[in-house]
Amino acid sequence: MGEGPRRQRGPRGPPSPGRGHGVGKAAGTGARELSTGGQGAQRDEGRSRAGVVRMVRRSQRRKLQKFTGLCGQEEGLRVKRSCPSCGPEPGGEDKGRGNPISVQLFPPELVEHIISFLPVRDVVALGQTCHYFREVCDTEGVWRRICHRLSPRLREQGSGVRPWKRAAILNYTKGLYFQAFGGRRRCLSKSVAPLLAHGYRRFLPTKDHVFILDYVGTLFFLKNALVSSTLGQIQWKRACRYVVLCRGAKDFASDPRCDTVYRKYLYVLATREQPGVAGTTGSRACDCVEVYLQSSGQRVFKMTFHHSMSFKQIVLVGQETQRALLLLTEEGKIYSLVVNETQLDQPRSYTVQLALRKVSHCLPHLRVTCMASNQSSTVYITDQGGVYFEVHTPGVYRDLFGTLQAFDPLDQQMPLALSLPAKVLFCALGYNHLGLVDEFGRIFMQGNNRYGQLGTGDKMDRGEPTQVPLCACSLCSTRECLYMLSSHDIDHHPAYRDLPASRVVGTPESSPGAGVPQDPSGTARACEEYLSQIYSCSTWQDRMEKMKEIVGWMPLMAAQKDFFWEALDMLQMTAGGVGEGPPTPES
Repeated sequence: MGEGPRRQRGPRGPPSPGRGHGVGKAAGTGARELSTGGQGAQRDEGRSRAGVVRMVRRSQRRKLQKFTGLCGQEEGLRVKRSCPSCGPEPGGEDKGRGNPISVQLFPPELVEHIISFLPVRDVVALGQTCHYFREVCDTEGVWRRICHRLSPRLREQGSGVRPWKRAAILNYTKGLYFQAFGGRRRCLSKSVAPLLAHGYRRFLPTKDHVFILDYVGTLFFLKNALVSSTLGQIQWKRACRYVVLCRGAKDFASDPRCDTVYRKYLYVLATREQPGVAGTTGSRACDCVEVYLQSSGQRVFKMTFHHSMSFKQIVLVGQETQRALLLLTEEGKIYSLVVNETQLDQPRSYTVQLALRKVSHCLPHLRVTCMASNQSSTVYITDQGGVYFEVHTPGVYRDLFGTLQAFDPLDQQMPLALSLPAKVLFCALGYNHLGLVDEFGRIFMQGNNRYGQLGTGDKMDRGEPTQVPLCACSLCSTRECLYMLSSHDIDHHPAYRDLPASRVVGTPESSPGAGVPQDPSGTARACEEYLSQIYSCSTWQDRMEKMKEIVGWMPLMAAQKDFFWEALDMLQMTAGGVGEGPPTPES
């Protein structure tokens, strides 16, 4: 009796005869009707939701039109993806979507604000796409916002031509890594460093702590940074805390030995405001050396210099009872003073004598740019790339040079010139060996090689500079760890340049008859190339400058290079009255 109504409601006609009573069929049909009605409701809800989204997008598009002043467009706006200065895209007219709009029409502040949210790596990559984005990504406004995002507490101060870009890159690239010597695990770990530091300029590990100097002269004291693990390795304590030891620091140094146990005191070269003398108003900035205990960071000694003397680097040499402080001035002169380190913690005042070092007294024409020291020797590098050595003990002298022929025990401060084929930029000094980096990025090692520390692949000592790797990086090592510092400064010009083809090792000229190399070092070919370079210069001044550069390339001793450079300067000053232009055959 119930089949009639069910057949009227069912949309698919009478039930099949083989299906039984038809009650299940009617029930199934009703379920389909309910499910079909639910899908329709979902479709209606989806249409209404899509309509809301279109309304929101239309509202946002109208606000953008009003904000950018781009009104009167019948269709939606479309921004060009190609370079604005390269013309329209191929097939640029898309029917029904309106005309493309150049990104140049948007306000520069809006574009800079959007770009500033990108990571630094993406900003650099975007600046390499086209000329327009290169100019936008290189503006100071973008880098100012990026700098504030990387270092929110950084003060609005900077130096250089591009202060905000320099500050952002300094804080983006800063990092300190270390690797412990010994043990089974030889992994590279990143240290926990202060977030307030404005880049990393220098660092120094001591027995338990680490000191980091940033680019604004703030010296940070990382307490209890290094701890020993259960396996006996040195690890970086993740929960280490840091404090500001002092501000206005220029440089700092400690005991030059690689064993951090001896680094009891920290010598900081800083600038301090001193009150004016009687009868004058205001204060003067004077350089001083402050001595701190590395264990607690407490200042125990201070010496102040005259305001007319300005220093930029400090190194230590000698024993604790006769500790010599070597100070490098801005003019390239070396001064020294001697203190007794065992009496620094005694509360008393005394006067120390500041004297000119012998390297600056005997060679006044030299201008030293940097220096390095160990317990018994010192290395000086001049602005022309020359290297001068001070060795104070006969044992170290024998390890470095293989002989005692030129060692004078009565005059240990007499500088000794090293012969190198190129200008030297950096140096590092161990107890009985040294490393030098030239202008082409090559590393030269010299001295004792008993433990293979020179990196030559053997254990033979080297009495003269020997080239090892073809590249270099900033490293520092102690007995326990190898440290690697990273912080890029865009104001520093590239230190290295390409090696000339004539200077590449392994290109000797061979004799066609006997097959024996006539010029093993390629000297003749190099001289021919030098002459062609001099001949290609159009003016007298250019030829003189090229000749000075070639003298720096030639494998001469440092004293010989200094002689040629001084002679060329004299000739250049003498010929200052002669008009420029290529010399005539008669001259």
